Amino acid sequence: MPGPAYRKVFIVCPALARTGGPEALHQLGRALLDLGHDAAMVYIADDLDTWVSLRDGVVEVPALPDMMAPEYAPYGVPRAMLIPDQEDVAVVIPEIWPRLVGRFGRAVPHFWWLSIDNGLERLEQAGGLAALGARCEHLCQSHYALAWLAARGVRGRMLSDYIAPGMAATAAELAGRREARVVYPARGRAFAEVLRERAPELDWREMSGMTQAQVRALLLSSRLYADFGGHPGKDRMPREAASLGCCVVTGRQGAAGNPVDIPIPDRYKFRDELFMAHPIARAIRRIVREYDALVGDFAAYRAAIAGERAVFAGEARAVFGAGGSLQARAR
Repeated sequence: MPGPAYRKVFIVCPALARTGGPEALHQLGRALLDLGHDAAMVYIADDLDTWVSLRDGVVEVPALPDMMAPEYAPYGVPRAMLIPDQEDVAVVIPEIWPRLVGRFGRAVPHFWWLSIDNGLERLEQAGGLAALGARCEHLCQSHYALAWLAARGVRGRMLSDYIAPGMAATAAELAGRREARVVYPARGRAFAEVLRERAPELDWREMSGMTQAQVRALLLSSRLYADFGGHPGKDRMPREAASLGCCVVTGRQGAAGNPVDIPIPDRYKFRDELFMAHPIARAIRRIVREYDALVGDFAAYRAAIAGERAVFAGEARAVFGAGGSLQARAR
């Protein structure tokens, strides 16, 4: 069933942030423009009380320059500084700012759960789920978020995301030489260091403070990506690693605990507890040693990742409708 065709969709985004959430917000802007909607980014800083003002039914933010991280310029989404509080306006608000929902009495807030765990403390401070109000639409980047809301009697709608186009690889790149290397994110450092002590002969490399090009080159030349972080949403890094030809192992925390957000064979998911360190280290050695025989286990995961942009476009259409205000003007 098609969603409503709003006159304008405003997407609130952290200023100058360079993480998966802001990229997803820009991806939504691009998808809405492609659907014919009049969509714009609104960049704000973390201090809502001093950054956001409400005058005469209009939410206003400062018109400061250079508020968008340059990596997101290719999405081509225009910027706005004013959000009219009107019934035919939709406002997309990331989960880190639940208090912003209450600034809108007529515009329709769409609260996007880009993660669960990263927003819970602020949600509690804002008064919990009930404080978001009955008018609030709940959008879920992950099935983890969808299930979390359902367990509390709240209906969510899927609006996922996709990895950046630059993190795909050609067949020739995937066939390149790979080192006996295990790559892991900074957020999973503590348990990765435990595993490293038990398999010191492997090359362990932490992904921290790197550009997208550096991450891409590292993953293309590595055999295994190990992620024992918290997985507050359907994280990009496991998908990027798989897309670039790595085998993937994870823990079972957060979104990694279900077979939808990280749909890899269950034998590649482990409980990241100290008593499991030796068995996990043995499994990691085997995966690195037998990479050529095992990498095919991730073919279905890579195929799903390759189709994420099309899925995301369909989800955006289902939530916001198609043939929005820009197409209406063209007619």
